[in-house]
Amino acid sequence: MPIATFADDDTARIFEGQRVRGGAEDVAKRARRRMQQLDAATRLDDLASPGADLKKLAGAKPATWQMRVNDQYRIRFQVVRQSPFEVGEVWFGDPH
Repeated sequence: MPIATFADDDTARIFEGQRVRGGAEDVAKRARRRMQQLDAATRLDDLASPGADLKKLAGAKPATWQMRVNDQYRIRFQVVRQSPFEVGEVWFGDPH
């Protein structure tokens, strides 16, 4: 499984299909689908679909990547290693 760690408990709960206080269920479902894609990925290129708007955040150390959930919310993660592909510090929220 590529996801090694989550940045917070709410993100982990959403990934596990649990409800989170204050979160809209439709947004949580979209976030869960994106995290499932992230978990199933075998390389970073697997996540590069037009709707995901995958991009590396400038200036972030270590390298932090971001995927779009909708106009407001994003999933951020760090690539822990390329082979086998593994990510960590997965976070879901509003970066604005």
